[in-house]
Amino acid sequence: MPPRRAVGRVAAVAWTKARRPLRLLRTPWAFQILATALFVGLVIWQIDLRKVGDSLRDAHYGWAALALAVNLVTKAVDTLRWQVYLSRVGQAPYWGLLGAFLIGNLLNNLLPMRAGDVARIQIVANRYGLSRAGLASSVFVVEALLDGVTFLVLLAVGLAVLDLGFVPPALLWSVAVASGGGFVAAVMASALLPRHAPRWRWLNRLPHWLRSGLQEGWPRFLDGLETMRNWRLLLTAMLLNFVGWGSQVLNFALFGLAFGLDVPLVAFIVVMIAANLVSAFPITFENIGTYEAVLLGVLAAWDVPNERALAYAIATHLLTNLWVIGVGVLALWLMKVRPRDILSLVREKGPAPMPAPPGQG
Repeated sequence: MPPRRAVGRVAAVAWTKARRPLRLLRTPWAFQILATALFVGLVIWQIDLRKVGDSLRDAHYGWAALALAVNLVTKAVDTLRWQVYLSRVGQAPYWGLLGAFLIGNLLNNLLPMRAGDVARIQIVANRYGLSRAGLASSVFVVEALLDGVTFLVLLAVGLAVLDLGFVPPALLWSVAVASGGGFVAAVMASALLPRHAPRWRWLNRLPHWLRSGLQEGWPRFLDGLETMRNWRLLLTAMLLNFVGWGSQVLNFALFGLAFGLDVPLVAFIVVMIAANLVSAFPITFENIGTYEAVLLGVLAAWDVPNERALAYAIATHLLTNLWVIGVGVLALWLMKVRPRDILSLVREKGPAPMPAPPGQG
């Protein structure tokens, strides 16, 4: 081999090896690890970690336990709201829906791409025979849009009354367009679309199995949108939405009592808004670092010492995640969920609902 060609090949191999770390940095996992390290570094920079440890040791965790109980109440309200969304899709026992909801929260906490929402749809479809198309539209359309609209209302009130300077205007407009536009589109679609799949010419080019699935699933999908065309159901769902968000504020306030935060109730409204913004736009793994950094900035507006604010943020973040995992695992055990409950596309013969508490049939 000529020397120049050999040198060129060696250089090419060296360049390829040098590019591997660069390609690795482009992967989502590597980006999240780097972002997590960056935000954690920013959070602990110039903070006395010994004082943070003292705040964590001196906290009154009885209040934290009560806050976690309120978190479970929030999930119960969210499940009741989901039952409203399913009014036309079909009937499923409340405790079974709650169990599926808790399992979905567990998997959403551990897996990306809303895998937990897909899992709860599968569990309810396989256990209770409800249509997957109707369940999907109730979760990915109705629930997502009404959550967005409720959050937009709370955010607008916060901006008007509390001067939330940490919210970029571009983010507010993005949420407004996505939530408001999607809400209007869903209302129009639920009211105007025909009950049977349209016979558009381009649909004839689809494979037969896909056209058959569309014709069967179309009316079921519209059933899941019933809340968007029934004003009584819509008002009920919105009321439950605000109750659920209010219980989140109470949850953060109880954690505040655990750490002796001497701030008004409106501070915890802002904390709740900030925490949900972080969850809606994840940057780091499990929002580690970003959650703490944002809560530090929010509580600084009420002159909460950084060390105590960081202890509060760490406790709310860690204990809530552990609680979600714990109750999710408990729901898996009580419902005896097996892999086929999540993976199978055929309903099992015998439904196995979550056991009711003592005194309730």
